[in-house]
Amino acid sequence: MSLQSAEEFVNRLREDQNFRWALGECKNKWERRRFVIVNGYHFSPAELVCATSPGGCACDDRTAAIERVRRQHGHSAYAFM
Repeated sequence: MSLQSAEEFVNRLREDQNFRWALGECKNKWERRRFVIVNGYHFSPAELVCATSPGGCACDDRTAAIERVRRQHGHSAYAFM
């Protein structure tokens, strides 16, 4: 998994309208997850949160903290992934 991959994914969403529409056509989180992987992106929900955080606060330390919380509370808080 990679924070860089998450950042590239977010940038593509911003720049490529067809890609954004294709993602929007996915019916549920499992289809979205498959779409992301098929398009060559590999990142965790925490890395996606960091990549989309305001002020560009994306960093490995923040990702690690989010992953710790995820392990404690499960995946249910992540609507996207």
